[in-house]
Amino acid sequence: MLLLALLAILPGAAALFLLTTRDQMMRSAENEVNADVAALTRLTDVDGVVTAIEVLEDRGARGAAGGLAYLLVDPENGATLAGNMEHWPRSIPRVPTEKPIVAAGESPVLIGRVMLLDGHFLLFTGRRIEGFAALRDRTIQVVGGFTVIILAGGLIFAFLSIRTAEKRIAAIEATLTAFSQGRRSVRIEDRRRDPLGRVSARVNALLDLLREKLRHHELIAEQIAHELRGPVAKAATAIQARSDDPAQASLLARGTIDDLLQMIDGVLFITGMRIRDLKVERVPLHEVASEIAELFGEVAESKEIELERSLHPAFIMGERALIERLMANLVDNALKYSPPGSSLRLRVRADADGALLEISDKGQGLANFPETPGMLLARGQATQDVAGTGLGLALVLRIAERHDALVHFADREDGGLTVAVRFAPESAGTPGPPAT
Repeated sequence: MLLLALLAILPGAAALFLLTTRDQMMRSAENEVNADVAALTRLTDVDGVVTAIEVLEDRGARGAAGGLAYLLVDPENGATLAGNMEHWPRSIPRVPTEKPIVAAGESPVLIGRVMLLDGHFLLFTGRRIEGFAALRDRTIQVVGGFTVIILAGGLIFAFLSIRTAEKRIAAIEATLTAFSQGRRSVRIEDRRRDPLGRVSARVNALLDLLREKLRHHELIAEQIAHELRGPVAKAATAIQARSDDPAQASLLARGTIDDLLQMIDGVLFITGMRIRDLKVERVPLHEVASEIAELFGEVAESKEIELERSLHPAFIMGERALIERLMANLVDNALKYSPPGSSLRLRVRADADGALLEISDKGQGLANFPETPGMLLARGQATQDVAGTGLGLALVLRIAERHDALVHFADREDGGLTVAVRFAPESAGTPGPPAT
């Protein structure tokens, strides 16, 4: 960038220098011409035309005035009476002038005035600005030399930059190759703040995220293996203990298989939901909440739990089936962990920030939470005696994520848990595409 700036500035600076210098030389020549005219006028008035011409010839012969040019003519017949010029400048009128005039088409540049001597003769006296052409040529040479130097420096810099960039790109490729071969802690050692350094930082951040995701999936695989092994081992022991009762053993095997299929279906549903497109529509959140409350009404009555409702109109953009499943999971969990005789409150409202769904219970609060909330099959220590697969919370968080919603869990002051799901305003439009 600096080299390009120099290439852009140098010609302009040279042109400005030449213009300024030319103006100064022109002003100096004008002053000298005006001084000559004034001196010759006084000399002619005192000593006559012949003396004035002798003075001019003497000054020209001695070089007393650099670039002196003069020509005395008789206007009647055009005869040249004296002077060091071959002809009268074509663009200079043969009449007295009040100020110096630049003669067009003259090289070097010629500037002068015309004066009337002895009431009859015309005298052109001026100056040739001989140094300007040499200065211009020298300036062009200097600018050209610097331009060549700058271009050469630019080429060298570009070559070195390309070589450096190639090495840094090779370092990025080597890091990615090492990561793909299992070295998950390897990172790009590039802290520079240029564009390639920012790319390296982005790649490092992506590798950090990828390592976290890989570890997450490894934990999921470990948990799935553990969860599958447990029921199968328990069923095998029970079946073996009832080897004398084939019908009972068959029921146990069928129940174990159903539980395993339910668990596998849940995992496949959650993982598939993250990559498929939503069937987006305008969802009345308050109506969905009312339907879910009716669906779980009998369960609440059987546990003598009072199901309170505060449902105000609120609309969101999303997939209704998923919103129903999210709400059903939250209400189901709240009923599971609420003691008999307690209350469960279901609220829906809209405000300037969007739509808010709140479910509050009198259960054990955050004690129900696993150490890694949202991980498939993860369950809290206080919930091990309650039937379940550990998929509910993960399902809620995945559905909320696909709808650009935020989920907040908080203990209630009087005991229990409040789950708040904040949906974006309906005006925000369709939720974003699935995560990649």
